[in-house]
Amino acid sequence: MASIISKRQGKKTYYYVAVSKRVDGKPRIVQQTYLGSAERIAALVRQRTTPIPIEATSREFGLPAALWQAARRCGALDALLAAWPAPRRGPAPAHYLLLAAFHRVCSPGPKTEVADWYRHSALPAAWGFAPERFSSQAFWDCFERIAPSGSAGTADDPLQHAQGRLLEAFRSRDLVSRRVLAYDTTNFHTWIASDNTRNTLAQRGRNKQKRHDLRQVGLAYALDGQHGLGLCHHVYPGQRPDCHELPAALPRLERMLAHAGIPRETVTLVLDKGSAALDNTVALHESGLGWVAALPWNQAPEGLRQCAETDLKPVGRAHPGVRATGARALVHGGEYLCVVQHSTAFAAEQLHSTSLALTKATQKLRRLARELAKPRASFTERGLRQRIEGWLAPQFLRQLVRYELTGTQGRWQLAYELDNAALERLVSQRFGRTALLTNRLAWTPAQVVDAYAGQQHVERVFRGLKGGDWLGWGPMHHWTDSKIEVHAFYCMLGISLLQYMHKQAETVWPGLSMEQLLGELRQIQQFELLFPGPHGKGQPRVETVVSKQTLVQQSLAQALDLNQSLKGISV
Repeated sequence: MASIISKRQGKKTYYYVAVSKRVDGKPRIVQQTYLGSAERIAALVRQRTTPIPIEATSREFGLPAALWQAARRCGALDALLAAWPAPRRGPAPAHYLLLAAFHRVCSPGPKTEVADWYRHSALPAAWGFAPERFSSQAFWDCFERIAPSGSAGTADDPLQHAQGRLLEAFRSRDLVSRRVLAYDTTNFHTWIASDNTRNTLAQRGRNKQKRHDLRQVGLAYALDGQHGLGLCHHVYPGQRPDCHELPAALPRLERMLAHAGIPRETVTLVLDKGSAALDNTVALHESGLGWVAALPWNQAPEGLRQCAETDLKPVGRAHPGVRATGARALVHGGEYLCVVQHSTAFAAEQLHSTSLALTKATQKLRRLARELAKPRASFTERGLRQRIEGWLAPQFLRQLVRYELTGTQGRWQLAYELDNAALERLVSQRFGRTALLTNRLAWTPAQVVDAYAGQQHVERVFRGLKGGDWLGWGPMHHWTDSKIEVHAFYCMLGISLLQYMHKQAETVWPGLSMEQLLGELRQIQQFELLFPGPHGKGQPRVETVVSKQTLVQQSLAQALDLNQSLKGISV
């Protein structure tokens, strides 16, 4: 006969299963099995009675939840709701803009795919809206209400007002510094047909992605050099050169600073050499802004260009391998501080790229020389020179390769050689060097170099946009000016959210790149487990769990407050 007995050892009680029999007419315990404490027995019972889920559904959780939390914490959600109030029922324009930005970060594609992506993310539980509310037609109708056709660039431009509200929200949370404001321009090719006359922004021009056969739109972008948040952007026609856009952008920047209450004399605007022009220098002088700009090498004073390496001094630990020197000089009709910096890493990159280009060019020249030596070779001088000049088009090659083309009676000979003296001059006086110009006459060369480093923030953003590593600008499926403006607005909104998330992540995991951050967050998944009802009857119940997280993911979840992302969401 089996029974449960207890034994007390010290202050704890342990239980056993005992089997008793009569031995020689007396009851004796013939078998004894250890069960453990009462807590262990209860755990065993629960384990045996836990039902097995009959269905499991996975949802994207980490990245959408982090973006949603960033929109709430940085003030973007409040700013958008203030610009376009929520209706009595259904999603607000803020939901459509944020969802478009989230989709561009997580899974870039047309608006016809947004509803399905939304359905398989953690956002429906947060927002409480059915996926059918986010059809492509719903997006189109909402964007038409947000930015009606013909409103872009006017005094009543709603997108410009929304940018101002975003700046107010960022500034109220101390996310806007007064030191460096980085500015740059780029362009993005589109798939808009050549015979489409419904927009004026998509035009053919010199495309930076080498797609000169497609229409493109230009983007001027300014961000905070410390926190990386986008403060101002503008879309302009694709055929307009970059240097011609700065005079049009300066008034918008000035209005933005005045709206935020930031004195313009406290701001240093950092520009790339694409904006270096006499007219732009005059416009910057009249604006009253401080500025630092990269200068084309041939416009820098000759004395600084030929300065010896011993004249270049290290600029500090913040910029290892960088040395600089500076002097006041007369440039573009005024006295400014001109600085020449030398970067060891940049010099190595230039030497490597020039070596590759030189190798390719000399191989092509050698093959051409062999073809010219063949008996039936037939070439024209014009065709030969055009071909050779094309091979020597990469930077520095015309200085390094000297060639001579001679011909008699329709037969041509090609001779070429490497100019070793020119190569030595490039290595000692050109590779790794950048000329900078600023109206901050009291600054040291180290301060100028440090301020110009803020330009790297914009360049990283543009690389992240064009490569799709941060946010997929393309493919852009809009073809009217107002919709292109809205597209640029939510793309730049997504970039600001990413920059805010990255700053928060760096507090718990220093050195984490943006690409690593996105990769870690994408691995955090949410699972909905469907369990049968009690005793296999009744209404099934749903339990939500999150995938197992690494140490990095746990730290990010805490820093980005992912555990609170699904609480108190309704807006």
